[in-house]
Amino acid sequence: MRPRSPASVSGPAAVSGETDVAGAKPSARVAWGLGLVLCAVTLLAYVPALSAGYIWDDDWYLTENPLLRDLDGLRRIWIPGNTPQYYPAVFTAFWVERRFFGLEPAGYHALNVILHALNALLVWRLCRKLSIPGAWFIGAVFALHPVQVESVAWIAERKNVLSGFFYLLSALAYLRFQERREAPASPAVTARAAWKWYLTALALFTLALLSKTVTCSLPAALILVMVWQGQRLTLRRLAPLAPMFALGFALAMQTVHLERVHVGAQGAEFDLSLVERLLVASKALLFYPAKLLLPWPLVFVYPRWELEPARLASFWPVVLVLLFAVLACVPWSAGRRGPALALAFFAGTIFPALGFFNVYPMRYSFVADHFQYLASLGLVALLVGGAATFVARRELAAILGTVLLALLVLLTWRQASLYADQESLWRATIRQNPGAWMAHSNLAKFLSERGDNQQALAHLGDALALDPGKKAGDQIRLNLALTLGKLGRHAEALERFRELQASSGGMEVRIALTLERLGRDAEAEAQFRAALADPSEGSGRSDSARIENVMVPFGLHLLRRGRPEEAAEWLGRFLGQHPDDADALMFFADASAGAGRLDEAIRAAERALTLTRKRGDPRSAGLIEQRLGQYRASRP
Repeated sequence: MRPRSPASVSGPAAVSGETDVAGAKPSARVAWGLGLVLCAVTLLAYVPALSAGYIWDDDWYLTENPLLRDLDGLRRIWIPGNTPQYYPAVFTAFWVERRFFGLEPAGYHALNVILHALNALLVWRLCRKLSIPGAWFIGAVFALHPVQVESVAWIAERKNVLSGFFYLLSALAYLRFQERREAPASPAVTARAAWKWYLTALALFTLALLSKTVTCSLPAALILVMVWQGQRLTLRRLAPLAPMFALGFALAMQTVHLERVHVGAQGAEFDLSLVERLLVASKALLFYPAKLLLPWPLVFVYPRWELEPARLASFWPVVLVLLFAVLACVPWSAGRRGPALALAFFAGTIFPALGFFNVYPMRYSFVADHFQYLASLGLVALLVGGAATFVARRELAAILGTVLLALLVLLTWRQASLYADQESLWRATIRQNPGAWMAHSNLAKFLSERGDNQQALAHLGDALALDPGKKAGDQIRLNLALTLGKLGRHAEALERFRELQASSGGMEVRIALTLERLGRDAEAEAQFRAALADPSEGSGRSDSARIENVMVPFGLHLLRRGRPEEAAEWLGRFLGQHPDDADALMFFADASAGAGRLDEAIRAAERALTLTRKRGDPRSAGLIEQRLGQYRASRP
């Protein structure tokens, strides 16, 4: 039997072929116009993001990432284990951008928005190619829906927009491979051209994986496309997908491993039973469509669900998900494959984020808007395509679509405004989710860095009251002690540090520095020497690495106490392991100068100046030049 066309499967005959908004195939001029409109409204909606700053882990990925500073860092980016996650395409993009933008956030934000607009164009093109009704509106809703703001306005989520770009290009290239391979024209020419497209698709898929491995679902999505097109799933059609499945699986498993051992997605917060993970997955499968249908409120950190597998009533999400799955299969028997395939695409694409694998954000919440960046395409295509099928009049479709897109632009503009800076984002998160201890903790850190330590203390207290767990709780207690120190309340800070030392260890240096500020120098020195002599229990570091971290503060302590010879000894030992540490070089220079060894001080300062200029820090370089001038002037 001849396979049915997509038109007979999903809607009226008017939508067969590459169709647009209401079923008509646009001319080239109209297509260009629609593309420009799509880009323009996307850029308009994200205007607030263009002037936004950095948030949360942008420092880890970009601003404080040493691999972005020099050519050797570019090499190391491609070696697993040197970056928070093995996404070398993302870090390479950041490396290149840093040559142009430095640390000004506007350029990085602009590129995120541009990539998102390009992705919307690719979505439109892909939907046209697959003869899905309302293709342009699908691309527009994808571009303008406020649930996507987290992926676009957050610089570190370049992972999503860049991987999505390569993912969509790979899908289009693979479809072209299929077309050429099945074309009845000259077999030799067609086969050669077809396999060029296949290699292109494979290369783009690899780049997608090296941007974010959630894109490993692409070969499964291409099988769904074959079913949508009414093709038989023969070995000849499925075999080219085998290398893509293998590559996707290998890199996805590497991400799972790195997420646990390198990023830190392990511990009490992640110790969930299989039943608990099933509850998380079923609730997530309901949560994401609900946010697409009613995007209010959108929260950077959603409340972390309480799981009660012992209660039978807790399994209602599982029942509801199964019911929706059954209902999606009902139209299949009538030849309408769209609903089942769209839901299968959504579930399959978002599967890595459903809780079956540990990902670090699960420490705070089981769901996040950016998890459904690509997966949302299935639901958007189903809803918009279904509406386009049933709204027969093009004028009515255009009016309703315009009203919807105008509303989405306003919502996206408002949501993007929340990403202006750390304070705006964390305060907005706390308003919507007062139980987000992480938001309180990060807001406190921001306030303390700004000098508003009294407010910081209040938020740290709120964070502790929300029972963040031992690991996070210890970090919050540490920040609380540090903030007390900034307020000059050193006796209270000392008490906090001693409590942490008793529970977790590794606080000797903090205690020593606090004792020094209290004028108890002899006790401070004893603490430094204890840190140099005894392993810090639970530090997770080797003795040599731990001791190296004590050498510099101990050297400075000795220097402040007027013992430059001893200070230079400890600082010199540190520089023996870290010869390119510009700060340590300057401390060593001061100690050497204090000991009367001016030639040694000058050499160290000259080395520090070279390193500082190389890393592009003119302010620090200027200060070092002044100090170097003082050393030279003091030399007989």
